[in-house]
Amino acid sequence: MAVLGCASRLYESIHTKIFTLPDECLVYPAHDYLGQTVSTVGEERRFNPRLTKTKEEFVKLMNNLNLPKPKKIDISVPANLVCGLHEG
Repeated sequence: MAVLGCASRLYESIHTKIFTLPDECLVYPAHDYLGQTVSTVGEERRFNPRLTKTKEEFVKLMNNLNLPKPKKIDISVPANLVCGLHEG
């Protein structure tokens, strides 16, 4: 698995950055296929079935999803890495 798709890093980012925000802080999940476009840190911390797992359980689950490579990942990742940065 590529470093950019590392489940361990994802878990650490969520738990050490997002989960340090106040429970009422709004978050906008990017891949909720049930149509929920807004949540809160507290709701995700308590009710997201993947995020209530231990790091080891989370990594195993994510690594075994066997999802296909997103069609435009080679375009979107480089764009996201420089999002908001301007040359100059």
